[in-house]
Amino acid sequence: MASSSAGAMVAQAQADATATLAAAAQAAARIIDTARAEGRRAAESRGLNQLVVAERAARSAVLEAQDAVEAEARARALEAALSFRDDPNYSRLLDTLEANARRRLGGSATIDRDPPEVGGIRARLARRSLDYTLPALVEQMLQTALVERQGSPAMAAIPAKTTT
Repeated sequence: MASSSAGAMVAQAQADATATLAAAAQAAARIIDTARAEGRRAAESRGLNQLVVAERAARSAVLEAQDAVEAEARARALEAALSFRDDPNYSRLLDTLEANARRRLGGSATIDRDPPEVGGIRARLARRSLDYTLPALVEQMLQTALVERQGSPAMAAIPAKTTT
C-alpha cells in the first residue's frame, strides 16, 4: 500500500507540476503579449515623436531657405537700384520723386536730393517726412511682393548673378 500511495503521490505531484507549468506558460504568454503591446505603443509613440521632430525640422529648413532667397532678392534689388544712379534717366526718377513728395507734403517741403550712399530723395515738412531713398523704395517693393506671394509656395529661386 505504501507503494501505491507513493505512486499516487508521484502521479499527483506530476499532475501538479504539469498544471503549474501550464499555468506558468499561460502567465508567461500573457506577460509576453502585454510586453509586446506596450512595446508597440512605445514604438508608435516614438514614431509619432520622431515624425513631429522631422516635420518641425522640415518647416525650419523651408523657412531658412525662404529667408535666404528673400535676403538674396533684397541684396540684388538694392544693388540694381543703387547702380541706377549711374543711368542717364536717374535724374528723371529724382524729379518724379521730388514732385510726388511736394504734392504730398506741400511746396515748401525741404528736399534732400540724392543723399550720399542711399540715393533717391528725403523730404521733410515740420514733423512729417517721406523717405524715397533707394533702399526704402526697394524695401517697400519687396514687402509688397512678399505680401502678394503670401500663401503661395516659396519664392522661385533667383537666377545666378552673371558678370560681363
